[in-house]
Amino acid sequence: MRDPSAPPRPAVAMAGCGAITAVGEGLEALRSALRSNASGLQPNERFAHPRFQSNIVGAVLQSGGAPRDDHDPAYRLATTALDEARQQARDALSSIRKERIGLVLSTTKANIEALERLADGRPCSEAARRHLQADFLAADLSAAHGVGGPVQCVSLACMSGLVALQQGTKLIQRGEADAVLVVGVDHLSAFVVAGFTALKALDPMGCRPFDADRCGLSPGEAGAAIVLVRAENALPSAVRIRGWGTSNDANHMTGPSRDGSGLALAIRVALKSAELKTSDIDYVNAHGTGTLYNDAMESQALRTVFGDSCPPVSASKGMLGHTLGAAGVVETILCTLAVQERLLPGTPRLNLPAEGTPSSVVREPRPAGRLQGILKVNTGFGGLNGALILTHG
Repeated sequence: MRDPSAPPRPAVAMAGCGAITAVGEGLEALRSALRSNASGLQPNERFAHPRFQSNIVGAVLQSGGAPRDDHDPAYRLATTALDEARQQARDALSSIRKERIGLVLSTTKANIEALERLADGRPCSEAARRHLQADFLAADLSAAHGVGGPVQCVSLACMSGLVALQQGTKLIQRGEADAVLVVGVDHLSAFVVAGFTALKALDPMGCRPFDADRCGLSPGEAGAAIVLVRAENALPSAVRIRGWGTSNDANHMTGPSRDGSGLALAIRVALKSAELKTSDIDYVNAHGTGTLYNDAMESQALRTVFGDSCPPVSASKGMLGHTLGAAGVVETILCTLAVQERLLPGTPRLNLPAEGTPSSVVREPRPAGRLQGILKVNTGFGGLNGALILTHG
């Protein structure tokens, strides 16, 4: 519990964002998909192997629709996102010395492409090999993007991005940095598709979060970046990070606790941290993987916390696929775009909501009457649960 005699923590806001995803490069591509409820999931010949459960993925494509092929996709995706975020935040960053700028990287696999190339005897650059290790990837990103302050890596399965945003906020609140670049990245690979196939976790039809016929997830790839600064250095309209909570089920290596108690605890801790009530939350962006157990668990957790008064809920993975270590960052960016558009995001690919899903689940985008308090949740293998509270206005 926070010491009431301690000085107030400085407010932290988002000064800039950048993204490259299955729906295109840049925030405008993401904004367009948000408005239209579009999905970037499609079959990909690279993963059309008879032993793979599905080849429907959220791949980042070149202009013209061709698949990308390079040695170091993790670095490229992260740099593309960071360039856009830094450009958007240039005014806020202009007066901050590089020694006061930090970077937090969230990833689960770093540049796993290099391992596949080495195993297959294909060309692989020295930099690509170096970026197999997340700490080297973070170090090289920080050197290339004007970071002279603290650098951290977060690798907590699919909750990595959410925790990276928490860590970046803490660096500013503790006075260790005046700005932090939070970047999430993971790229598609045979390693990832094979791993989820082994778990029988892929939907051959493409993921359908909260759908009655859902049967698995669809892997995706993305680079996503958010520039965090003290709120006084951001625009008055900037979305703020208000609070957070984390917990662990200690239930199973890959399966969540069925009763949702761990996620419910994380949400309650986040609300307490933010000094908000359940009635202050206007929208929930769910983890929504499309697996049977995850979506049922999330629905139960939301019922536990909100009862019959659950705010509108939607999930983004039917649009982008499951982007692993980038998920928490890119889905938080979607929340900020929703605020800018005054729009409740839909749940792409959702047809018929499953029994037990909150009745407030949003299928198609619609105007938001109020969007001042947002709850973003993510979970991960190992019983990980995380909740982030965003505020606006």
